[in-house]
Amino acid sequence: MGISLSTVRYALFTFLPDQFFEKLPTSFDDDLTGRTFMITGSNTGLGLASAIHLARMKPAHLILAVRDLEKGAKAKDELIAQTNFTGPIDVWELDMAKFDSVKSFAEKSNNTLGRLDGAIINAGITSPPRWDMTSDGWEKTLQVNGIATGLLAVLLLPLLQVTTKLPPPHPNAAQTSPHLTITGSSAQYLTKFPEKRATNILQTLNDPSKGRMTKDRYAVSKLFNLFLAREIAALPQAQGVVVNVVDPGMCVSEIGRDRNLGPIASWIYHAVAWPISKGAINMVYAVLRPTPPGAFITSCEIRQPPSWTCKKDGLLVQKKVWDEMVEVWREIAPEVDNIVW
Repeated sequence: MGISLSTVRYALFTFLPDQFFEKLPTSFDDDLTGRTFMITGSNTGLGLASAIHLARMKPAHLILAVRDLEKGAKAKDELIAQTNFTGPIDVWELDMAKFDSVKSFAEKSNNTLGRLDGAIINAGITSPPRWDMTSDGWEKTLQVNGIATGLLAVLLLPLLQVTTKLPPPHPNAAQTSPHLTITGSSAQYLTKFPEKRATNILQTLNDPSKGRMTKDRYAVSKLFNLFLAREIAALPQAQGVVVNVVDPGMCVSEIGRDRNLGPIASWIYHAVAWPISKGAINMVYAVLRPTPPGAFITSCEIRQPPSWTCKKDGLLVQKKVWDEMVEVWREIAPEVDNIVW
């Protein structure tokens, strides 16, 4: 993948100034009394840091969705130690590399929770160094960051919609609409996405003889997060629900634990990257503040997504990716039909 002029321009005039000079709040003081929040991928990194920020605002209930329950229990202990949070914290299993796990998690949420005021769908991976298929038959980055992320978001939408009709949980509670926030990335600016011209985009990306297993795969998956947020926000079921996608910024996070950086790249990374708690503030901003439907947020601001995605051809590509994902979801969870149509 060659470096385009637009990529250089973005790096010099947006990314680096953000990383070096952007001043973000260190915390928020909203009163979340009576409210319930869910964070996926919350046993470590940005997910746990976001949960800690939220816990300090005294919500009624937190759900930590994790792949490893033992690690989730340790994360719960760390959260309590840092915040003295006394409300219920549930640690639920969720493996985005298994569609059955996503479906079971959504069913548990809808059957157990009476309300859901905010969901941060954060669980994700960087592109593995080699082609890696899940047991469901999809390239892992494509499934975890894209297809499964969209499936979970859609399956949680009815519960979020129910919450829009509930009265405020407490007289002192901050006035806010239910939020569905997907963790995206400014990496979306860095892909030319040549697969957008394919007859079937998802199948092309899933074909090891055609799909490019490079750093670009992560960027494409983050582009899909933008597409998902915009399409979900347009659904009738999303009326009254704030749907957005947030870039936490480059942070010293464990998301890159499967990739070894060279010494120079590692030095640059640690020189530029924010602390986890600073990046998580972006995510908390996104899950608490009113934003336009499908907005892209970074540095606690609404930002313009890649310009081509806002033009006619880009919107057609977005709709094509969405339609292909819906077809995949229908095979896994037929109830999707009642949500997306």
